[in-house]
Amino acid sequence: MNMRGIARAGAVIVIAVGISSEAAADVNVHGATTVTFGLMRPPQAEIVKLAGGPITILPCSSRHGLAALVQGKADIAMLAEPLEAIAEVMNKKQPGFMNVDDYVGKHVANAYVQFIVHPSNPIKALTHAQLAGLFTGKIKNWSELGGPSQPVLIVGEPTSSPHRMIKEALGISYAPDIRIVQNANQTAIIVAQAPGAISYLSTAHDLPIRSKLSFIKTELQLPLQLHLAFRKDAPEDVKRVIEAAELVGNR
Repeated sequence: MNMRGIARAGAVIVIAVGISSEAAADVNVHGATTVTFGLMRPPQAEIVKLAGGPITILPCSSRHGLAALVQGKADIAMLAEPLEAIAEVMNKKQPGFMNVDDYVGKHVANAYVQFIVHPSNPIKALTHAQLAGLFTGKIKNWSELGGPSQPVLIVGEPTSSPHRMIKEALGISYAPDIRIVQNANQTAIIVAQAPGAISYLSTAHDLPIRSKLSFIKTELQLPLQLHLAFRKDAPEDVKRVIEAAELVGNR
């Protein structure tokens, strides 16, 4: 199959409904799992049909997706926050990393951050102060909140937008012993297996594993924007994918 970029075997989602891979090159889409499962994957066949060509999707993170776009390994980056915001962070980390004026970012849909715990955890609601205590490590055992005598295990993906948004909304620094994972799917897997775990997910992650999680009620509402970014000089097949995704995302 003709691909513009190279992706790890077993980690890509190739979509080519009714399209010959000999007739058209894949449009490679890399980036946030939130955008993957909240926008691109559920209606994938429809996006392919509207765009008129095959798509290869690699779920990773917003920053990895943008890096792949800049490096020419991806045609479209899936971002969980505006292009300019991520570009600013990456340019501070690596001066001259990208000229944002060479790219276009589109806000195509919204999702919301959710807090998740193991289904055996009887805690059903948390205040802002309790969330802050948990994620900073000040609350070390669920018994401090009226739950079981179970050590708290914090799970997080530091490059994700929800991770940053929670930190800013609560005004905290995360506990130094936080369990670091590579993507949002891994947070859900660990929380589903570890009775003392707490983490976050987004409403965009409509995965089977959601049935194995318990969702905490809280007044903290964190909208998560779903964006797609591409080069201004991108070919028409790339722009057609953007247009198709925007059409589906705005329904």
